[in-house]
Amino acid sequence: MKAKIKFTSNKERRLWTWAAAVLIAIYATLFFGGQLIDFMVRQRVLEQSIFYLFLLLMLTFIISGLANLSRHLGFWVYVGVGVVYTMTLLRMDLSIAERSHIIEYGLLALLIYEALVERRRNGNNVQFPKILAVLIAGSIGVVDECIQYFIPYRVFDLVDIGFNFLASVLGVFVSFVVSWLYLLYKQ
Repeated sequence: MKAKIKFTSNKERRLWTWAAAVLIAIYATLFFGGQLIDFMVRQRVLEQSIFYLFLLLMLTFIISGLANLSRHLGFWVYVGVGVVYTMTLLRMDLSIAERSHIIEYGLLALLIYEALVERRRNGNNVQFPKILAVLIAGSIGVVDECIQYFIPYRVFDLVDIGFNFLASVLGVFVSFVVSWLYLLYKQ
């Protein structure tokens, strides 16, 4: 008998669907990501693409927060978080690939976290959604690196696993800080 996945709401279903889409995109880059990066370097559009993808990520953070926060507070808190996130990335002496890990796994962890919180809000017993989201997204990163071990033109790298977990923590941390600031502001 086929098991049916039960979502607690349409919002939770959408969040899991988006998380699955991000996961597919991450794994799709295993096989054609190198060629795509080479093409973008030749066309001299790699840095601009990363910049616009980062802006899209920040927009995602803002949109996800606007549903939970008052309009003005949510906007300025997310702008501040976005600036801090940007400055952190710019200060780190990272390659484009390492920066992309922070964007990819940060977004994945954020979507997983929001889905778990929505599930908990609707009565399911989800304990420690922050930790669970980081562990799920980070574990997906471990599987990603293990797959790379078997692909001839890719490299298994423990540092990348660390970046995947760091990015997962950052994605969940952004949501946590914004919620905390909102509660602080309300008091």
